[in-house]
Amino acid sequence: MVAIPMTPTKFQERLAESEDRVDTEQFLQALQYVRDDGHR
Repeated sequence: MVAIPMTPTKFQERLAESEDRVDTEQFLQALQYVRDDGHR
């Protein structure tokens, strides 16, 4: 599997494409949780 770097701009583009099918608040909370968990 090849990791594709997701920049903040790419995240914004993908969320805009989701047409409100994604709860952006929950999505951002999940990203923060994963980031914080990796820093322990």
